[in-house]
Amino acid sequence: MNKKYFFFDIDGTLTDRKSKKIVPSALKTLHLLQEKGHFVALATGRAHYKAIHFMQDIGLTNMVCNGGNGLVINHQLVKNAPLDRQKALAVIDEAENLGYGILIAPFD
Repeated sequence: MNKKYFFFDIDGTLTDRKSKKIVPSALKTLHLLQEKGHFVALATGRAHYKAIHFMQDIGLTNMVCNGGNGLVINHQLVKNAPLDRQKALAVIDEAENLGYGILIAPFD
């Protein structure tokens, strides 16, 4: 067998948009792929802390998160690169100038 690599998004791909829960057939497929020895991972724009529990709850051990800046391999967070500081500060300044609320998670 040739090992293949599968990456799945969460919202609307693995989950039902209304219930926000994983579709049973999707869960079964993920487990079958893993049983056959394939690499299976989530690929999400969500921050690590917002996706890690979903990953664990459905029995996966790998994930690309944080818009591609975070990487979990075998349950280990091996990369979680921060945003460019100057660009992030510029976005914060612009949001404040426009009167938008700001939420910052500096440690994840």
